[in-house]
Amino acid sequence: MKFKMLPAGVALAICCSIVFASCSSKLPPETLPSDPVITAVQTSESSESSLEETVIETEPSIGPMSTPQVTDIPVEVNGQLSVQGNQLVNEAGEPVQLRGMSSYGIQSCFQFFTDDVADTLIHDWGCQVIRLAMTTRGLDNGYTYFPERYFDEVCGYADTLIAHGAYVIIDWHILYDGDPTEFQDEAVDFFSRISALYGDYPNVIYEICNEPNGQRFDDPEADVDWDNVIKPYAETVIAAIRENDPDNIIIVGTPSWSQEVDQAALNPIDDDNVMYTLHFYAGSHGQELRDRAQTAIDSGLPIFCTEWGVSQDSGGNGVYYEETLEWMDFLDSNNISWCNWSIGGSSIESSNALRLYSNQFTVEQKIAAHWPDEMLSESGLFVRSLILGQDFTIPEEG
Repeated sequence: MKFKMLPAGVALAICCSIVFASCSSKLPPETLPSDPVITAVQTSESSESSLEETVIETEPSIGPMSTPQVTDIPVEVNGQLSVQGNQLVNEAGEPVQLRGMSSYGIQSCFQFFTDDVADTLIHDWGCQVIRLAMTTRGLDNGYTYFPERYFDEVCGYADTLIAHGAYVIIDWHILYDGDPTEFQDEAVDFFSRISALYGDYPNVIYEICNEPNGQRFDDPEADVDWDNVIKPYAETVIAAIRENDPDNIIIVGTPSWSQEVDQAALNPIDDDNVMYTLHFYAGSHGQELRDRAQTAIDSGLPIFCTEWGVSQDSGGNGVYYEETLEWMDFLDSNNISWCNWSIGGSSIESSNALRLYSNQFTVEQKIAAHWPDEMLSESGLFVRSLILGQDFTIPEEG
């Protein structure tokens, strides 16, 4: 039986007491984080300052500026999710389409997911699901450099979002490590511990390999394909999760940056509640990718679009409004859930939902949330309307 949602006031009180507390203390000694894969020097003490102190300092001078639009609590409405055929369904067996935001890589989202940010995204933006993108290996940062630090950070953010009643995708965000088997042991360790902590919560969804891509790390002549690399990896990690969590949704990346969902459809995984990832960027991907996805859907493959953007796949070069609307029609017609990339980071990508590097807004205002429209980027304004299902007037060019 799944964890029952606590009354909002109690849940938030608990959340405030555990944010960024060491999640390792909740686990038995044999499940503590393993040694770092790559030896590195920890970042400066200034990057570990208290979340509660930051919020207390900034809230009185900022205050709410956005307007609540939604009163529903996502998990209270839908309860335990499962898969029936190619559909994500709620506890009553009714098809459900979740809409929400993906974080930027959390190593760049320092202290972002505060109680106020959770409240803003769920009630002012209408997000039902938030994806926590934990980069496994960046250029000089990520989980494989600092496993205990990022394990605790993911737990802290997850605790906050769970207390607010959102669904939370915990994303093993492979990128530079395009072959998921390169850090398979670390993935098994991570998801074993995460599922031990959260296996009784209906909120949690596991995304076990963001975007498999390129060549095998141990054989540069071999592709990271579905049959020989991704599926065996997924079966290993899924088995570890299922030891603690028999029924929450698990999402598996697909070949070529999670675009070849049709390949997974030819040889799907034998598990009742597994879905498959489709990623797109409206400025780079169009009808050819939609046709490939439709082939997979028609064969019975359940798809969850855990990452998409209004820009090109570089994250930049403008907002592609009309192309995005074509994709929204496709996702809606197939009842595909989605998370938009991205929010929380400091990147100046045009896909970032917040306008940053502006003298008008401070970092403190960013994490205090309740953002005015002036603080949202073109992407943020557009995507917020898509999440809420509200009409949006496309700006005239020039």
